[in-house]
Amino acid sequence: MIGAIGWRLIDRIEIGPLSISPHGIGIAIGFLAGGALLARRAERMLGFRREQIWNMLMYAIVGVIIGARLAYVIGHWSEFSSDLAQIPRIWEGGVSLQGGILGGIVAAIPYGRKHGIAMLPILDAAAPGFPLGIALGRVGDLVIGDHLGTPTSFLLGYRYLGGAQPPDRVLQIGDVVHQTALYDLLIAAAILPIVLRIAKRTMPTGHLIAWTAILYASGRIITDFARTEVATFFGLRGTQWTSIAFIIVGATWLLRPRPRVVPSTLEVGVEAGLAGGDEEPQDATLGEPRT
Repeated sequence: MIGAIGWRLIDRIEIGPLSISPHGIGIAIGFLAGGALLARRAERMLGFRREQIWNMLMYAIVGVIIGARLAYVIGHWSEFSSDLAQIPRIWEGGVSLQGGILGGIVAAIPYGRKHGIAMLPILDAAAPGFPLGIALGRVGDLVIGDHLGTPTSFLLGYRYLGGAQPPDRVLQIGDVVHQTALYDLLIAAAILPIVLRIAKRTMPTGHLIAWTAILYASGRIITDFARTEVATFFGLRGTQWTSIAFIIVGATWLLRPRPRVVPSTLEVGVEAGLAGGDEEPQDATLGEPRT
């Protein structure tokens, strides 16, 4: 054993009569932080009002919940096939981050179409918010001991020191396992400055979110080998196949020939935003202001 890190797990935080899950707190903080960054960037670069973006995010959060649960159920169908009544019991645990992201995007599309919000520029504006929200959200997973993986002697292995038992297993004091939520946090924290740096460059619409998806999914493919979920096809887990799909879609978009500037996208954003803003309109490619 080279070394390990450990802490006592806490499954609930008691505040008077309230019993709050650290997992839920982490998700809420991550969503709010990512949403705030999106709203700021969409206002400054695309001319949208922040209220418009937050209204859209309220629809997105419904999709996040539904998508996260459905993706988990599909990936763990054997656990639900004999009792379908378990499917809506999301409060008992069992959600998928990747499914939540997809569900949130799908749920936001109808609102965007109704209010003239083009989704690709918005996804570019949201790109840095994804790793920020993931990193903050994973803190809640660390507190409750969620997403623990296989036994390990790795330096960043998690040593169980007592407290609450993890949601999906029973550990003995001193057991050391992979903490895949920690790995995911580190991946997100590492790609955030990269995405912010890429965002400073002028590029075609959709390229920033494509790079973000490729970077994050590449890390997930590697770290998810440490998870305990049963592999599905060719030795890969469902989350890894989803990551491969993200990479294929992102790479296809990057390699697709397209003009570097899409004026119609800018016009949609400006028409839907506040008229007469103080800041100079930005190109739809999220690059430098037009001169």
